[in-house]
Amino acid sequence: MPKPTSKRINWTRDELILALDLYQRIDPKHISDKSPEVVALSKTLNSLPIHPQTERSEKFRNEAGVSMKLFNFMWLDERYPDEGLKQGGKLDKVIWDEFAGNSKRLRDTAEAIIVGASVIPPPSDPEELSIDEEEEFPEGRLLTQLHKRRERNPLASKKKKKLVLKSTGTLACEVCGFDFADRYKTLGQGFAECHHRKPLSGLTQGKTIRLKDLAIVCANCHRMLHRARPWKTVEELKTVLIKQP
Repeated sequence: MPKPTSKRINWTRDELILALDLYQRIDPKHISDKSPEVVALSKTLNSLPIHPQTERSEKFRNEAGVSMKLFNFMWLDERYPDEGLKQGGKLDKVIWDEFAGNSKRLRDTAEAIIVGASVIPPPSDPEELSIDEEEEFPEGRLLTQLHKRRERNPLASKKKKKLVLKSTGTLACEVCGFDFADRYKTLGQGFAECHHRKPLSGLTQGKTIRLKDLAIVCANCHRMLHRARPWKTVEELKTVLIKQP
């Protein structure tokens, strides 16, 4: 068994979202590494299938480290000027700015990450869950992975395309109208991509992929939907195109 590394492992979006969610649900004035909530979060973070066991030290996301991270958020909280710990990373503030003002989105995302963690298998090496920075959604790498898995579900994709072809006779992109068959003739027949419409925070609610949650899109529009921050809906991206001169 390889000896765990002593290298410091940076917190990911997923982990920081869970930490911020806890921060907003407890009284920051009473944060302690002995707090039951802190102990529970430490166990949850250690169970996430993000960092390979071979990279973790004995102190990986322990109670002291978790409580320290909560104090990092306290430093960013305007309710407690000059309190907390300033030594947090740059991503701490990014997560704070993106989620602290929307408690429902934060709670829903945190719950989805925990449920999603039970679906994604633990990585055997760091590359298995490595995601390009532009491709990772604000909700973190676990939900990004889960989203992509659902979009690539061959059975659901096949059923969606069959349904759309039967009702419209074409697989035109729902955003820009591009049709691979029209452009590439025989080569493009039956080709299109499926985009999962459902918000990331709701991806883990239910195991069945509903066809109405899938949208037919071209490769370019699909990339733009994934690239948008915050994530745009199919209808919002279509509006962007309509407004173009």
